[in-house]
Amino acid sequence: MNNYQAMKLTVLTLCLSVCLLSTRVANADTIRWVTESWQNYTNKDGSGLYNDIVKAVFAEHQVDIIYMPWKRALLEVKNGTADMSGATTAVDGYLTPRDAILAAPISILFNKKNMTYTGLSSLQNYVAVWASPYEDELVLTADRAYIKGFSVLDRETSYKLLVSGRADYFVDTKALHQAWLESLGQDAKAAEYQLVDINHLNLFMIFSDNARGQKLKDIFDQGMTRLIEKDQLRPIYEKYHFLEQMPITLRQ
Repeated sequence: MNNYQAMKLTVLTLCLSVCLLSTRVANADTIRWVTESWQNYTNKDGSGLYNDIVKAVFAEHQVDIIYMPWKRALLEVKNGTADMSGATTAVDGYLTPRDAILAAPISILFNKKNMTYTGLSSLQNYVAVWASPYEDELVLTADRAYIKGFSVLDRETSYKLLVSGRADYFVDTKALHQAWLESLGQDAKAAEYQLVDINHLNLFMIFSDNARGQKLKDIFDQGMTRLIEKDQLRPIYEKYHFLEQMPITLRQ
C-alpha cells in the first residue's frame, strides 16, 4: 500500500467514525416512545390522543413511536431500553409526570337480552371477560368481590366471546367500548348492547427511572404547562371526543 492509498483509507475511516458518532448522538437525542396501538389513543397512523399530546409536548425533539404488546412496552421502559410509555395506572418502578393524562371510566358492556344490571352485586350472577394484559388495571380490588369470570389474550377475543354469548359482559375502559360500538355503524346489533360505568382510573404517562427519564419527565411537565397556558391542550381532547375524560388538573 502506497502513501496515497494509506491516506485515503485513513480519511475514509475518519468519515465512517464521524458518521457512526453522529448516529449515536442522534439516537441518544431521539425519544423512544413505546406503546400498544389503541384506537383513538395511539393509532398506528400516528394519530390519537396520546400520540398528539406526546408530539406536541416534545415538539422540539425527535420522537420515535414504536408499537408493541403492552407488557413488553412496560418492560422496556422499566429496563431503560425505551424512554416512555402509557398511559397506565401501573406506576411502581417508573417516574410519572405531575398530572394524570386521562381520567378514564371503567365500564361493562353487555347484551341487554342476556343480562340485567342493578348494581355491582348483581354482577356475581354473570360471567365476565377481560383482556389479560390489563387485568391489574381494569379489575380493581374494590370490584373483585363482584366480578366473576376469566381473562383472554386480547380485546378482539373478548368481544367475540361477548357476541357469541360465552361471556355475559366485558370489562374495559368506556372509550374503547364506545369505539367498538361505533364500529358497528348502523347495525341494529349495536342497540342490543348497554354500557355501564362501574369505576374509574387515573392514567399516567410513565418514564424510565433514571437520569434521562427524569429529564424527559421534567420536559413533559413543562410542555403540558405550556400547552395549557396557550389553550392548546383542550382542543386535542376535543378532537378525539375525550373532553369528559380530561383530568380536572389539566382544565385551566
